[in-house]
Amino acid sequence: MQMKTDFLNSLEINTEEDVKKLFDVIFYAKKHYSEIIGNNGIDKVKLAFKTLKNKDLPYDERVKAFTSLKASEPEDIEDMAKEIIHFLEPEKYPLWTRWVWNPSKNSGSITYVLKDGVVLKNEKEYFDAVSELREVLSIFGLDSPNYYYTSIFLVYSYVRYVDYATLLAVDRKGGGLYPSHLSTTAMVLGLKSFLRVIQLANS
Repeated sequence: MQMKTDFLNSLEINTEEDVKKLFDVIFYAKKHYSEIIGNNGIDKVKLAFKTLKNKDLPYDERVKAFTSLKASEPEDIEDMAKEIIHFLEPEKYPLWTRWVWNPSKNSGSITYVLKDGVVLKNEKEYFDAVSELREVLSIFGLDSPNYYYTSIFLVYSYVRYVDYATLLAVDRKGGGLYPSHLSTTAMVLGLKSFLRVIQLANS
């Protein structure tokens, strides 16, 4: 995860290849690469990403700048913006995508760990909930100066839930065809390419 943080902090958008590199590390955004380039052009993407990386600006302003890019599925671009901010500043901002918390539906993996009857109403309450989860994880030895562990926990919880819900409608014998939960978690977090680099370095 630190490799992804380092990559995003060092990345600058100057060419279409740079844009492709950015979209390649956000697993659900890869399909939007050509559309974003076609609808917006390099200069607009460059400015949006530069604004997103500006740590002096408020969180919402950074997200708004990136979601100004024209896309057929703007919710994916908003998720992408929030995921990038998390990896740019993991010590300050937790991961926030729709499968972690979708405020319009009050769904997502954060709702699996909330007390009965608790409903998150806004951004601050979500951030507070993830901060509390971070404290709980630290009690069990998963102490970290950033939100990496909460991201892994919440995405893994989401992956397990989706797998469970899927298998309810499928014969259990088919379960062996599914990728492992850890592998899928790495995919959802956009870490596959970085894991391959580590594997090659250790081979």
